[in-house]
Amino acid sequence: MALSEQAVLDYIAEHPGARREAIRRAAAPGSSDTTLWRALKRLVDAGRLEVSGRGRATIYTIAGSAIIRAFLKTPYNRRPPVTYRKEFLDAYVPGKSFYLAEADRIRLHAAGRPAGGVLPAGTYARRILEQLLVDLSWASSRMEGNTYDILQTERLIRFGEEAAGKDRKEALMILNHKEAIQYVVDNLARLTLTRPDLFNTHALLSDGLLTDPGMAGRLRVMPVGISHSSYRPLDDAVALAEEFDILLQKAKQIEDPFEQSFFLLVHIPYLQVFADINKRTSRIASNIPLLQADLAPMSFLAMSDADYINGLVGIYELNNVTLLREVYIDSYTASAEKYRILRAEVETPEKAALAYRDFVRESVRRCVLDLKAFDASKVAAMAAEAGIPEADRAAVVSYVGEQVRGLHEGNAIRYRLRAEDLAGLTREWT
Repeated sequence: MALSEQAVLDYIAEHPGARREAIRRAAAPGSSDTTLWRALKRLVDAGRLEVSGRGRATIYTIAGSAIIRAFLKTPYNRRPPVTYRKEFLDAYVPGKSFYLAEADRIRLHAAGRPAGGVLPAGTYARRILEQLLVDLSWASSRMEGNTYDILQTERLIRFGEEAAGKDRKEALMILNHKEAIQYVVDNLARLTLTRPDLFNTHALLSDGLLTDPGMAGRLRVMPVGISHSSYRPLDDAVALAEEFDILLQKAKQIEDPFEQSFFLLVHIPYLQVFADINKRTSRIASNIPLLQADLAPMSFLAMSDADYINGLVGIYELNNVTLLREVYIDSYTASAEKYRILRAEVETPEKAALAYRDFVRESVRRCVLDLKAFDASKVAAMAAEAGIPEADRAAVVSYVGEQVRGLHEGNAIRYRLRAEDLAGLTREWT
């Protein structure tokens, strides 16, 4: 049986520090010592394995980020050309394979969990949306060479104000990010990483930026190249579609949101699903599992552009996730803190606060001055007498009760009350 270098790599990944004899028995049965040694040397020379020790004490481990960095010192046009390897995706088995170690996943969960306890599903994403629109739009665009600074990005997103002297393409790139992020948050409950979900995200990100608008939200049908890399992506449209479906199927089976997020960040650019704008699509898509789990998003604010690109080249040419993994973990833990503290401001004020403002004010005053408590039945009778429609009445009564219960000397002025008026007030509902 011919020796499989992928089998060797898979075994060493599961058994770091493996010695040659153990590798031969488990991953290369029937191969001679010389054949295995030559295969291991090729993998070491290619930067995919690290070797230490001598003689019988020689051990092998999957190459770390230092090896990738050393590998990338050779100019890309002097590195051997490599093509798409379907074995890289095939080797990943959801629930059994992990790009992120358990200790790393625990650390990421601790960093990304919002302060203040559990919220209703989807509430967290809406609370941080305003900040996320600016941060992620700016950082992801910056990674594509966009020269807007973060304040210019904020003015563009919030007020539609283009920065003077900038290419219009840069403004469009940022606004497309805004639309894609908004789409994800608005549809968070129904996104399941299907073809339409990824196609919609890509279509929004690529709006007005592709020479052929028909390429937006559609699998590519032509060959593409990767700048400053010897990697040549898959160029068979049928095979690409098959690989994309396998990618999505595996992604959906991953249970841990960080592992799922990182998997998307690795494999969408590696496959080069679309004619262009693959990395941007992967960065937005990588946030879907995090936001669905009510975890802080990956904003990419703290991520080094150079390390990110080098991490991707390590994946393109070596199928090694080590450097990108380090960059992902470090940048997430560095930027997640700002999203852990939620804004105290409500997302949408209650209708009663505006439409029935005068009634609420008068009802609260009567509860405090006359009733010395909130009495739901009496407030309901007041609402009926005031002509508040029956469809709104229960919500208005409930809102009045919340206002009475929340009264204290620091906010009584809202209802033209004094601190002494609150003496003897019962805040329990009756």
